[in-house]
Amino acid sequence: VVGAGVLTLSQKYAQLGWILPTVFIVLIFGLVVYTSNMMVEVRKVFPAIICLSDAAEYTYGKKMAILTQTCCMTYLVFSLGDYMLLIGKSLASTAYSVHLCFPVWVTISLVALFPIMQLRTLNATTALCIMNMVSIILAVGLVIAGLIIHGRDASVETFLIAENLDFLTFMQALSAIFFTFGGQFSVETFLIAENLDFLTFMQALSAIFFTFGGQFMFYELMAEMTDFTEFPKSFLIVGPFQVPLYLIVGTVGYYYKGEAASGYFLDNLDFGWMYRAASALLFFHMTVGFLILGNVFSRIVHIKLSPYRVNDLGLRGKLEWLGCTSAVIVVSYLISNIVPFFDQLTSLIGGMLIPFVCMILPIVFQIKTHFMTGRRIKAWEWALWGVLICFGFLVLGVSTYMNVKAIIEGWSTYGAPFSCHCDGIWDTCECSPARMEFTGYNCTV
Repeated sequence: VVGAGVLTLSQKYAQLGWILPTVFIVLIFGLVVYTSNMMVEVRKVFPAIICLSDAAEYTYGKKMAILTQTCCMTYLVFSLGDYMLLIGKSLASTAYSVHLCFPVWVTISLVALFPIMQLRTLNATTALCIMNMVSIILAVGLVIAGLIIHGRDASVETFLIAENLDFLTFMQALSAIFFTFGGQFSVETFLIAENLDFLTFMQALSAIFFTFGGQFMFYELMAEMTDFTEFPKSFLIVGPFQVPLYLIVGTVGYYYKGEAASGYFLDNLDFGWMYRAASALLFFHMTVGFLILGNVFSRIVHIKLSPYRVNDLGLRGKLEWLGCTSAVIVVSYLISNIVPFFDQLTSLIGGMLIPFVCMILPIVFQIKTHFMTGRRIKAWEWALWGVLICFGFLVLGVSTYMNVKAIIEGWSTYGAPFSCHCDGIWDTCECSPARMEFTGYNCTV
């Protein structure tokens, strides 16, 4: 229900202002519900579908199935790299006074994951998922509590209406509107971030997409249900919890930190026990998440390479499983060190893969199913689907370009892959000057 993408939302508010991320969080959740209904309609015609690539094969054939499966597996690989990055970062943050470089912390995480990943089944998945959800909520809650305790600096600015906006022209009519929160602060506010440009908008939007990127597994979940047509009703339970939580994280972080809100939510805390506790909770959350997602992905790899020994508990089966899990862990380790920037990696995944896998594919599968069953597509459906497909490709192209550019710039600023990358995880003025100042140290002396 709540994933690592929530940790980036306060920065998306800092990049876009109050209105755009709020609107898009609500709209993209609605889009998830809409595409889930599409997927249900396709499965009504092809009830043997148990994964997204099955839907591709039933509607467009083998080549489309291969493309879909490749995209899904790429998404899983990059997501696991993102998880590995956060495992290493949260472990380092828990022990921020131990000055080891980031690749060392990720290596320690890699070693710790090897024995855990040898579990072939996850019998206690339900309890594990509940504990996992509670841990991320507690971690986020600690950050919010820390922000409230520290208070809002009088110099913080939060924007509600943009100035000199060069896209979304209709929003320019709002350029004279200001909003204040009142109280002891007198802060100028705008609806959309000041001087927001189109490329920044698309880059930030990709991270919001990442927070809702679950459609690639919807068919697997439907296959476990007695009546899969009831699947969209699950959002009646999820929505009232997930959407407000995302909005709270984004708006609270932005309100207290303004344009300085971090792309890693825990970075909004100073060094101290709350930061340690939140980091430890996040470490648990991401480790469990890696275990579950890594187990699923390792099983997919095992089925592809040796389908007859997937359930073999003998020596050869165990060795094959060790090989699959080792490959998954090592690839995740490499990704986390090649792109050691959580916000940029999350945004890259959200822009490069989520629009295609989670929005475009369900729509084109629905279109082909209509043709195959002889159902007439209404004019408004053509218009809506055409807009969504074009928008999906626009997000994919522009945000991927922007995020790759940001990653390359990050290498120049903070160091190349496998460099120390101690920023934010060491309690020294050399590595974390902003956080040290926030904690109360004078790094200018």
